[in-house]
Amino acid sequence: MPRARALRVATLLCAAAALPLAVSACRREHENGEEAKPPPSRSSELARDAGEKPQLVMDKLEIRAGSNVVDVIAGGGYYTYLLSERVGPAGKVYATGAEGVTQRMNEGDLKGKSNITVVKDVADIPAGSLDAVLINRAYHLINKPGETFFPALQKALKPGGRIGIVEVRLGQPTGHDMKTHRMGEQTVREEVEAGGFTLVESSALLANPADPRTDFMEGKRHLADRMFLIFEKPPAAAAAR
Repeated sequence: MPRARALRVATLLCAAAALPLAVSACRREHENGEEAKPPPSRSSELARDAGEKPQLVMDKLEIRAGSNVVDVIAGGGYYTYLLSERVGPAGKVYATGAEGVTQRMNEGDLKGKSNITVVKDVADIPAGSLDAVLINRAYHLINKPGETFFPALQKALKPGGRIGIVEVRLGQPTGHDMKTHRMGEQTVREEVEAGGFTLVESSALLANPADPRTDFMEGKRHLADRMFLIFEKPPAAAAAR
C-alpha cells in the first residue's frame, strides 16, 4: 500500500475510534449540565405565598392532618410540599404530572418524605381514598376531562370529597384560550358539573380586578385574576357506584 494512502487510512481509523469517545463526552457534559440544575425548593418559592395564599386554599378544601389528597399536574411541587406538611405522617399526598416533585424527592427538600407518592394519573390512586383534589392553575391543560379524568376522580374521591380548582380567569365568562392559558369561569363550572360534581363555593380569595385578563403574565401568574371553585362529590354519586 502506498505510504500516502496508508496515512489517510490510519487517520480515518483514528477518527472513527475517537468518535464514540467524543459523543460520550458530549453526552456526559449535557447530562451533567442537566443534573447540575438544582431542583425546586421551598426557599425559592416563599415569594409566591402572598399571591397563592396556600394555607387559606387548603383550609377551604378542609385539608387537615391525616387527609389523603392529590396535587394534579403538580409540576415543581409548590403545593405538593405544602400539602405534605399539612397532612403530616398520617396523611397521604399523591402527585401527577410531577417531574419536579420526583427531582425534589431524589435530591432536594422532599427527600425522605414518606407521605408523598408520584403517580402517572388519578386512575392510579386507590378507589375511595381521597379527601381532596387540588388543581392549581392547571385545569386548562386537561384535554377532554369528561372522558377519563372526571370518571377517575369519581372513583378516587370519598363521598363528600372536595375538588379545588384554581384557574386563571379569561376576560369573559366562557372560553378556553390556550394562547393566554386562561379559561372562562362559566366554562369550568359547566364542565365539572357535567362530570357529576356539585359546586360548593365560588371564592373570591384569589381575585385580582387589576388584571386585564388579556395575556399570559409570564412569571406572575400567581398574581393573576384567578377563580377558585370548590366542588364536592355528592354522597348519592358514590352510592350509585
